[in-house]
Amino acid sequence: MLSIQQIDEKTYPLGKKVIFSYQSEKYYKIHSENKGHLQTFTLTEEEFEIPFIKEREEEIFEPYKEGSEVYLAQFNNEEAAIMVIQKMEWNNTLYIHDLYVNEGFKQKGIGQSLIELAKKRATKLGVRAIVLESQTSNYPAIQFYLKNGFQLVGFNLISYSNEDVKNHEVRIELGFLLENLT
Repeated sequence: MLSIQQIDEKTYPLGKKVIFSYQSEKYYKIHSENKGHLQTFTLTEEEFEIPFIKEREEEIFEPYKEGSEVYLAQFNNEEAAIMVIQKMEWNNTLYIHDLYVNEGFKQKGIGQSLIELAKKRATKLGVRAIVLESQTSNYPAIQFYLKNGFQLVGFNLISYSNEDVKNHEVRIELGFLLENLT
């Protein structure tokens, strides 16, 4: 059985570390072309020669996430997923800092339940959109967000390093307009 509860730093005074990891067989390749004073971009689906694996550890209660809401999903009393969301006053959006489902709990509807929770919180908070970032190498996550009504709204070719395009790890931004809920 799935249960989702909000947690905070008081619940975890020593912090809450999470290991984020994913594996991807495909990625989105970004092509750019200069046309006079304009530059055009297209994305194509490509396959990695060998599966791309990414893993990093992160503290959920990082100072830059101050003011965020953190939700922990448990499935049959086991920690299954975590989501960190924050209302961004400056542009009236709800930002999903993190949404991670542990490997053994994927394909059980947990991620979708967390997205539905984010949509409910966004409506209650009166924001205009939900936004998040992923990487062009995280094909499974992008497909998940597209399936849940998000659209590509932008990308940054040098967000993580000057080699993002070459490394197939371009920051890709996805958004969900709250008007899509009506």
